[in-house]
Parts: sequence; structure tokens; C-alpha cells
Amino acid sequence: MEKQQFLELGGLDFQVDKVPTHVYSVMYDDDYNQTPFFCTVNKNTGMALGPVRKQYTVMQNDTLLDMILDKLSEGSYDLENSKCGAFAGGRKIYFFIKLNSTDEFAGDKIDKYLYALSSHDGSQRLAFGVSTRMHSCSNMFAILMSDKDNNHVVKHTKAVESIDTNKINEMVTRNMAGLKQLYTAMSQGTPTEDFISNVADIIASSKLKKIPKKTAARREALMECIELEMSEKGHTHYGLFNGVTNYLTHCYESNWTSEYELLIGNGNNYAKKALNLIVKDLLDKGISLN
Repeated sequence: MEKQQFLELGGLDFQVDKVPTHVYSVMYDDDYNQTPFFCTVNKNTGMALGPVRKQYTVMQNDTLLDMILDKLSEGSYDLENSKCGAFAGGRKIYFFIKLNSTDEFAGDKIDKYLYALSSHDGSQRLAFGVSTRMHSCSNMFAILMSDKDNNHVVKHTKAVESIDTNKINEMVTRNMAGLKQLYTAMSQGTPTEDFISNVADIIASSKLKKIPKKTAARREALMECIELEMSEKGHTHYGLFNGVTNYLTHCYESNWTSEYELLIGNGNNYAKKALNLIVKDLLDKGISLN
């Protein structure tokens, strides 16, 4: 698949301009004056995307895609099975680039994705992360890259034009290794029934004295996913976490797209909450994450 076709399929075949904003006032003889402020505009639709500062640097969608792909070796990614798209009319954009190499854990194959998340309204720094999809259940999980120098998060200033994408490649390898270490630790822990119930209450928002019917149904669906995954992957924290991601991937109801939920929506927040609870429980049980 050609890059331009990929952008068109995801609705990212548009350019963005940064233009000065003006003030129009009928109080002073229809006065129309330029301000020191700026706004980004979708050139294809003419829609204003958001106010930005003077130093804000626009990174075009095709430029970002080129920057990602040009540093990946030929044949190392599959554009045909990758995805891209926009949220809120192009205010935020995302890329999921499927990598051809797979990992394996506990007999299950793992597809790997490099994702990039950016914005054209000044609300989101350019950020890189890794995402996984389990072959057995298609559960997806995305996590922002961890890097002590913060090379994975870049402000929309002139620095965005000189990103060292070699470091991004290094971080993909390092972060995938870190995820597998975490999965290994998860597989060594056995959560109590009370802990499982507590995780379900938090994810389903059912820690209430009087639980609404919708909340009760949400918790029931979540518990079904947890029981399914734990029966297949073992009564471990790893099975529990897969139950949560199964629910968030396949059953979680939202007005947003699954990609939005995976990256920046409530689904992402719930996955991180579950992960933090599990990590704390593992540490409390004396299980090393290294």
C-alpha cells in the first residue's frame, strides 16, 4: 500500500496551516485587527482546529508518517494492516504501524505496533508508544514509552523537526522487553478473590451503595471476561489483566472509537488503573518486576 493511499483511508490526507488570529469589533467602526495569537486550520475544510502559541510548529500528517516509516528498515512493517485516523475533526491524530516481527509469551503470539499520537490544536505533544495484540483473543493494550530522557514525548516547537527516530527504534525494543518482563511477573502471582472483585469494582465504577442497572451489567460483562481469560491463561495476575483488556477491547461501550479509548479515552485510564493495582499487589507479595 502506498503512503498516500494509507493516509486517505484514515482520513489524514489534509494539510494544516498556522494563521494569525484577528479581532473584529462592531463597537469601534467595524474595527478588524490582527492579534499576536495564532490558530491552526484544516486547509481542506477551512475548520479552525485550535489556538496555539507563536512558537508552535505544525507537523503535517504526511511528514509524521514519513518520519516514522523512513527509520524503519524495509520489510519490517506492514502498512496494509496498520491504521491511522483522526479524533475531533483532525484536532488529534494517531498512527498504529504494525511491525512484522512478533513476540511470544506463555505460548501466545503477540503482534507489535509502534503508535504515534499527535495533535493539531496544541493539546497534545507528539508522543510515541508501543501497543500489543494477543493472537489468541485479539486483546489490545497500549502504553506510552518509558524513556529516562523523554525522547518519546516531543513538544510542537522547532524540536519536532529534529527528532532522533533512531532513539524511537531503540525504545520500541527496550519497551517490548520491559512489557514481557512485566507479563512474566504477572504470571507468577495469584490474586485473591477480594483483589479481583476490587479491580472489577474500580473498572466498572461499581463501588457505590446503590448500583445502577447499567453499572451492574457492565460489571457482570467485565467479570465474564475476567473468568474467561483466567480459565484459559491461569488464575494469575496475567490472566486477570487479560480479562480487563478483553473487556476494554471487545465489550466496553463508548461514544468514541476503539482507537480513541485505547490511546487517550476512559479505556486507557481503566487499563492503567488495573495495571497499577496489579503492580502494587505483586510488589506487596514480594514478586520482583525485574
